[in-house]
Amino acid sequence: MKKPKSLKYPRKPKASASNATLENYIHKCAEVDKTNKKRLSEYESEKKKKETLKRKVASIGKARKY
Repeated sequence: MKKPKSLKYPRKPKASASNATLENYIHKCAEVDKTNKKRLSEYESEKKKKETLKRKVASIGKARKY
């Protein structure tokens, strides 16, 4: 399980860009943030689940004494 790769932000508009272009850029950046956050949260939940399973497996082996 690899850490997901984050999406890059789109190129910034020029300083002389129109208001509509600047608003569109802000909207696109918000979408990228949303997607990256979703990818990372899925990864973190899987990582946490894997750690709990590892602990359960490790505790099973320790309970046995010969």
